[in-house]
Amino acid sequence: MVGESLVKGSALTDVLLVLGPSLSLALLVTAHVALVAALAVRTPRWRAAVALVVPPLAVVWGAQEKLRRSCIVWLTALALYVLTLSLASLS
Repeated sequence: MVGESLVKGSALTDVLLVLGPSLSLALLVTAHVALVAALAVRTPRWRAAVALVVPPLAVVWGAQEKLRRSCIVWLTALALYVLTLSLASLS
């Protein structure tokens, strides 16, 4: 039958529930550091320091600086992290 390989408790499901949040968080942190680094080379430079400790500001200021790809990766990684963490906590 279709879909029987993703039954609750299967090895594949367990691996996805463990690796999903970890990998999506790693992608989110990487995208955040890339955005902060891109903000650090633009003026005013203080925005990079603030965005480092207030993550949503990195996306806001990145969008203002036309760092569209980095912002899309950041937002996608955040959505993936929330989704995979939610699925893992429900299991």
